[in-house]
Amino acid sequence: MEPLHFLFIDETGVLSRDKRQPFFGLGLLRTADTAALSAELHGLLQKARGHVHPRFEFKFARIGRRSVWAYRDLIDLFFSVPGLGFKAQVLDKRLPGFDPGRNYGGIWEAQIGYTKRLVASALADGAYGVVIADHVSKPRDSQRYFEREVRRHPRVLNALMLDSNATLYVQLADVLLGLVVYDCKVKTGVAAPNPAKQQVAAHLARRVGVSELCGAHTRRQEPYFGVRLVTPPQTGETR
Repeated sequence: MEPLHFLFIDETGVLSRDKRQPFFGLGLLRTADTAALSAELHGLLQKARGHVHPRFEFKFARIGRRSVWAYRDLIDLFFSVPGLGFKAQVLDKRLPGFDPGRNYGGIWEAQIGYTKRLVASALADGAYGVVIADHVSKPRDSQRYFEREVRRHPRVLNALMLDSNATLYVQLADVLLGLVVYDCKVKTGVAAPNPAKQQVAAHLARRVGVSELCGAHTRRQEPYFGVRLVTPPQTGETR
């Protein structure tokens, strides 16, 4: 049997049309061994709680002047622990043809569909996985449960949704994805430059080995780091 991996998933933005949020992103952190990463993450968290705030959590939205060092250390930690990988899918909803309701039969169905595509990509090497995703509320009128739909992949052994404050792994995925999408927002003039966030984003770009995070690129050596810009399906095509 191929190795079993944990797939921690987070999202940013919304799939519905919203001029204030033109980008939607999904990020997936993959690891087969949580031991070393868990110890290091908790150590860094306790250090940040002692120097930044007693209830500190790793959230992209909370990157600020006083916490820049903690997020730089978080990125360095990602690159120091063997066996990690990260994938991001970024959708620019301003592109012609972007209509999840039409292409997938609804926003909730699109959320599930894009997640399943990301999971399939992460398991394309034949590995097996357990999906742990940030909680997203199911519409009451839908009979499709996120966990059950994701488990339809033949190499997904189980799936769980929980609040991101319950696991540092989802928080790490949140930060990495947030930096990628933030770079897209700044480059398209959607978001105003923020010195603290730009400093952390530049640090991640240097470690990945790219000039900008917002673009299709793949770092194939460990830790794997890949970004895919998703284009809308052609008319009549579903994904």
